[in-house]
Amino acid sequence: MILGTKAIGLVASGTLALNIWGGPRHLGVNTNANVKASPKAESGERPGLLKKFFERAAIGTGTLSAKSGTTLTIAKDTKSFTVLTDSNTQFRRKFWGKSSLSEMKVGDKVTVIGQWTDTNHTSIQAKLVRDLSIQKRSGVFFGMVKSLTPDGWVISTKRGDETVTVSTLTKLVNRRQQPIVQADIKVGDRVRVKGLWDKVANTLTEVVQVKDFSLPVLGSGSPSPTPTATP
Repeated sequence: MILGTKAIGLVASGTLALNIWGGPRHLGVNTNANVKASPKAESGERPGLLKKFFERAAIGTGTLSAKSGTTLTIAKDTKSFTVLTDSNTQFRRKFWGKSSLSEMKVGDKVTVIGQWTDTNHTSIQAKLVRDLSIQKRSGVFFGMVKSLTPDGWVISTKRGDETVTVSTLTKLVNRRQQPIVQADIKVGDRVRVKGLWDKVANTLTEVVQVKDFSLPVLGSGSPSPTPTATP
């Protein structure tokens, strides 16, 4: 390889030849031999971002053993962890729906992601708490009314019996999308329910709509007038 006059001069002056093609300098490497290493580099201290990474914490599936205010105690294997929560902590259900601290109960299975607050790794400031025992999700369910309750019905579905609770915010319609009232829905009617399903409790709450496909009863409408032949 033949070096140009400028390259030869650089080598002769003691500058690294790789500078010709933007080598170490291009990659952010300081080629000045007189520049001393920073105190952090000499002491072996990790850069700030890397140090933060190593402070991150995660607890696999553990058991909620206690609740006190905004503090949780999680038991996992033979260890006990203190989990601190605040307004920045996100709470999620098993199916990733939004949850809250008040919805969690002692005995629930939970996972936690956050940052350690102590060197012994026993206390965590939580960023995310997921309660695997709260198995609720929004969905649409079809079934047949099995029995009536003061606040709704028990319907029979492919998953089994589900207890439906309605409120004044629930929209009740027949198959023609016409408004009906709760008393119109009878045992044996085929219905569609849109609401929040709790897999553990077998309930449907926060119901936004119930559609009764059995109403109006077939043949119950006003008879159409018989056309009269014009002489």
